[in-house]
Amino acid sequence: MESTVYRRGSDGKVIGTPEADQNVEHPREPIFSVTTYRSGEIGQTQAQPKYVADSPQSDIAMQPAVVVSAPIAALEEDEPPNPQANPVASKPKNPWVSLPKVSFRKGKSHYPKPVRYIRNIVLAYLGFYLILGFHAASSLDKIPAAANVAMSDTAGTNWLLVGSDSREGLSKAERQQLHTGGDMGPQRTDTIMLIHIGDNGKPTLISLPRDSYVTIPAHTALDGSAVEDRKNKINTAYGKGGAPLLVETVERNTGMHIDHYMEVGFKGIRDITDAVNGVNMCVSADVTDKNSGLNLLAGCQELNGKDALAYVRMRYADPKGDLGRVERQQQYLGAVMKKVATPAVLLNPISMWKLVNAGTASVNVGASDSVMDIANLAKAMRGLSNGSGTLTTVPVANADATTAAGSSVLWDDAAARELFVSLGAN
Repeated sequence: MESTVYRRGSDGKVIGTPEADQNVEHPREPIFSVTTYRSGEIGQTQAQPKYVADSPQSDIAMQPAVVVSAPIAALEEDEPPNPQANPVASKPKNPWVSLPKVSFRKGKSHYPKPVRYIRNIVLAYLGFYLILGFHAASSLDKIPAAANVAMSDTAGTNWLLVGSDSREGLSKAERQQLHTGGDMGPQRTDTIMLIHIGDNGKPTLISLPRDSYVTIPAHTALDGSAVEDRKNKINTAYGKGGAPLLVETVERNTGMHIDHYMEVGFKGIRDITDAVNGVNMCVSADVTDKNSGLNLLAGCQELNGKDALAYVRMRYADPKGDLGRVERQQQYLGAVMKKVATPAVLLNPISMWKLVNAGTASVNVGASDSVMDIANLAKAMRGLSNGSGTLTTVPVANADATTAAGSSVLWDDAAARELFVSLGAN
């Protein structure tokens, strides 16, 4: 049996040195037991030797035990958690538990205040224009305008825009103020414009002088009598057969099918101009005209409704006569569209409401025309005012020809035909 000699080393620790027994074939290593003392019971924890008698044990039992001396608190801190001791802690953590909580309060917006402010303004304008569109659609005055004898369809979309000499809606005092005079028998048209919108969206406006000497198709007169084809001034067609005969006359002499119709009276020109707070017109020279009441100095200036109406009607003081009036009508139309498209009008609910009311009160459209059709026309007119379209007048051979109808405008038939064919005429 082996023995062990103990001595204290220089560092103060107890060291056991086993002595070999020559009679023992396999020397046994001493097994040290681990004794743990709580802090305060013994100042220093030491490994105590333990003697084990000879017995058939495994190799593991023969190995020396390792002694670890430390206070209990230190052991608890350094010791890894025991999964068996705390089964809940051994489970993996749920990754969603660590995410920040988001509070969704009812009615609470997550957009910044400036974004919410802009959004509310846009929604308010959308709502206003939606209401305005319904109001315009329900207030439009529609009249039969299709030609008595239908013409086959032609390329693009064609509008016939007419400015009549109607005094409807004007009081006696207003007629005197506007120098329109009283009703002068059958209604006629002071302005006739053919607006072609090509398949590519490009607009072309062609003015047809009111004194154009053309063929009026056969029709039934207002008194019920049958009238054969005959030559006359184009503006008499309206007085003899209303919008349908005027449309048929334009189709017959241009070869272009009219898809839509719009008619504006004297009151409409005045009220539309005032609704947009006037239009800017550049007058080339001083003008004074007793018939229309126009009295303007040369230069660019804002015209109110009264002066704008006189400006587009005046012809006796214009050295170009009817052709000069055509040019001023085109100028006015472009000025109105420019003004309507400005933020001061387009984004002003009061101005837009006044504009729609002015238009629907004195504008007539064809029976099949809609608000969307009018919107497309406005888009085309805006293009014309920006210079992206073509403004022209039917080619004229003689602006002051003597005919059975008096002083008339004769077209250059060959050049006129070439122009209309280029726009898809039959």
